[in-house]
Amino acid sequence: MGKYVTLNELFRSIFKVNDNDAVYKQFNTAVEKRSGPFMDSLKQSSDRATAIISTCLLDNLLESLIRTYFIKDSAVKQIFKNDHILQTYFAKVNIAYFSGLIPKIISHDLKLIGEIRNKFAHETIANLSFNSIAISHRIDKCEIRSKTMDKIRENKIKYVIIVQQLITYLCIFELLLQNSKLPTLVELFKVDDWGIEEGALTLEQCKQILKNE
Repeated sequence: MGKYVTLNELFRSIFKVNDNDAVYKQFNTAVEKRSGPFMDSLKQSSDRATAIISTCLLDNLLESLIRTYFIKDSAVKQIFKNDHILQTYFAKVNIAYFSGLIPKIISHDLKLIGEIRNKFAHETIANLSFNSIAISHRIDKCEIRSKTMDKIRENKIKYVIIVQQLITYLCIFELLLQNSKLPTLVELFKVDDWGIEEGALTLEQCKQILKNE
């Protein structure tokens, strides 16, 4: 673990900011904009509604993160629609992880949140709650939870804290991605410039690509 930096360190390193800088405050404002409606919705929400609403928000954040990573093409939006490859929440979690957009621990916890949502969405038990064994077990399996959370007795509060952390992480990842300006392979090697429609690349063109000239 020693070779890795924390998200805060990475954020400060890239944007050259501290807690009092405008950029950092702007980021906090962006997180609040995303999480504020979620927190407000919890005031009068049942456990079932809380689980469904929170997963819907995370689903939207995942889609936004993936769209930021993908090339700018109007056809991209189609793959998130009904009956397409990235329609489901779990498909978005998988593609975000397999693309290196989120670490394994975040992927793990996002899937547990999805499982909790499914329990609430499909179970017919009227009194199903965050205190139910099947739900409580999944909350306790989440890995981004701090040790101090074990002192909290109310499972709904634990769940909300975990979701809030996931919201923050996804917002950070998207912000970092937006500012990284990493080129795609097509941009890096200028593949389009070789006129692929004319046939295979020549040996000289291949050498130039490999040298990144």
